Amino acid sequence: MSSKGTSKFKAQRFSAIVLIPLVMWFLFSLLSRVGAPYLDMKNWLAHPLNAIPMALLIIVGAFHMRIGMSEIIEDYIHSGLRPVLLLLNWVFAIGVVLVAAGSVITLAFT
Repeated sequence: MSSKGTSKFKAQRFSAIVLIPLVMWFLFSLLSRVGAPYLDMKNWLAHPLNAIPMALLIIVGAFHMRIGMSEIIEDYIHSGLRPVLLLLNWVFAIGVVLVAAGSVITLAFT
């Protein structure tokens, strides 16, 4: 019996557990700053105590999304398109991380 499915199951559950406090932090942070000017939000995100959790939220969220989408693709796509979609899933997840985390890093260090 293969442990591939079990390791994916555990990775997705672990990432979901990690996402819970990160999403709660994000929602609380946004709701407490409703109506704040752009510059205040930029300065808030530039602080390392906010930039690091935001980058973690993006990275873990993209990882969690990639696992979930690959499960959907593997379960419901039964044609030769499956390998292409799995590759596109990886490319999209990496692209999300690079663009979003790169934006957070740019804001934090400029």
